Amino acid sequence: MNLDKIYEEVDNLDPDSIMEIMKKLISVDTTVPPGCTYRDYVDIISPYFAELGFTLEEVLVPGELVKQIPYPLEGPRINLVASKNFGMDKDITFYGHMDVVPVSDKGGKKWRFPPFAATMTESGKIFGRGTADMKGAMVCLILALQLIEKLNLKPKYNITILNCTDEEIGVWPGVRYLAEQGFVNGTVFCMEGIVNPLIVIGTAGTLDVKVESIGKSCHSGMNFLGINALEESIPILNELMDLKKKVEARESKKIPGLPQFGTSEKRNMTPMFNLDIIQSGNKSNIVPDLCTLTINRRVIPDENIEDVKKEIAEAIDRGKSKSKLLDVRTTFIYDYPPMTVDPDNSDIVRMIRVIMEVQNVAKEEIKMFGASGSTDMGFVSEILNKDDIIFYGVGTLRSNLHGVNEFIRLKDIRLYIKELIIFLCVDF
Repeated sequence: MNLDKIYEEVDNLDPDSIMEIMKKLISVDTTVPPGCTYRDYVDIISPYFAELGFTLEEVLVPGELVKQIPYPLEGPRINLVASKNFGMDKDITFYGHMDVVPVSDKGGKKWRFPPFAATMTESGKIFGRGTADMKGAMVCLILALQLIEKLNLKPKYNITILNCTDEEIGVWPGVRYLAEQGFVNGTVFCMEGIVNPLIVIGTAGTLDVKVESIGKSCHSGMNFLGINALEESIPILNELMDLKKKVEARESKKIPGLPQFGTSEKRNMTPMFNLDIIQSGNKSNIVPDLCTLTINRRVIPDENIEDVKKEIAEAIDRGKSKSKLLDVRTTFIYDYPPMTVDPDNSDIVRMIRVIMEVQNVAKEEIKMFGASGSTDMGFVSEILNKDDIIFYGVGTLRSNLHGVNEFIRLKDIRLYIKELIIFLCVDF
């Protein structure tokens, strides 16, 4: 197939036809929690794959598993599996999640446009919650498959496409259940990520730790009669801050990290330790009897999760011993495991060649790194013992994923569609 013909067809795509699909997907508010509109989203996206001859199957995550997710959820966790056998020896599974993070209406910066409306500006930026993370990539896949059919190209893989639930909250995301049930075939192409010439070869796991410090309430005017849970948590906070310094000084032995923006420092992938939420008291004239702290710990592939839990528990115990607290209760929630990718896998090497071709960059310009963010691909890797997972999306480092005014660019959509078509169909 002449590459120029592919480039021409993609460049001639009508922006209105791109935005028609984008608007439909972005308009469904799949914010999680509660994630109550997955049914609506599946109903909208299913016809696109049916029209392309894919076999569709809906898979529900069982209720007893959903109950293990510690968030207020509503509605069934419906996952869409679309598959088409092209008679090839190799398989590939494209993965996208349907859910998005909540839209913040606090702080100084506001949304330029309604977040669930998918608005394109004259400069070609498309704003909307989920454009970059990650409905926009699924729009690109649909358009790429439509052009493959129009151009009478034959993919070199049998294709499975997964639209999954609850990636943003972990524990039991839809793809974890699908992996256990045998719906993941061949190399996984996770369409979450950026279109910059970067290849993810590792991701961090996520451990949330809830620490409940128990004191004794009393009147603030007679505080000697009580135990202030907030104040007596300070020794615990001090121990945790000391542990944070030790944890974040560590580095992976072999996985490069992202550049330390604003500095010239280069380090391998590092763990992260954050004291993220603290809640205590409800009235100023009452000594609080409860202080709740939430820690978010990013675990690199080099670390053992049980060792991570142990050092946190020991730091909390040291702090408690220096306080007057009556008790401290600690709960560990393992949201996602870490994972690594084999950069020498044949399909990852193929993706690198595609990027080199479409973006006209040399191989040495394509950087490999470990992402400090976490992903449900960790479960897929763990369950299926897989290291052939491609992370590559349509956003950029500036797309403001999870933030106000999340966006992608029309020019990157075209670039990404070209790369998808060439990856699937072109000989190298």
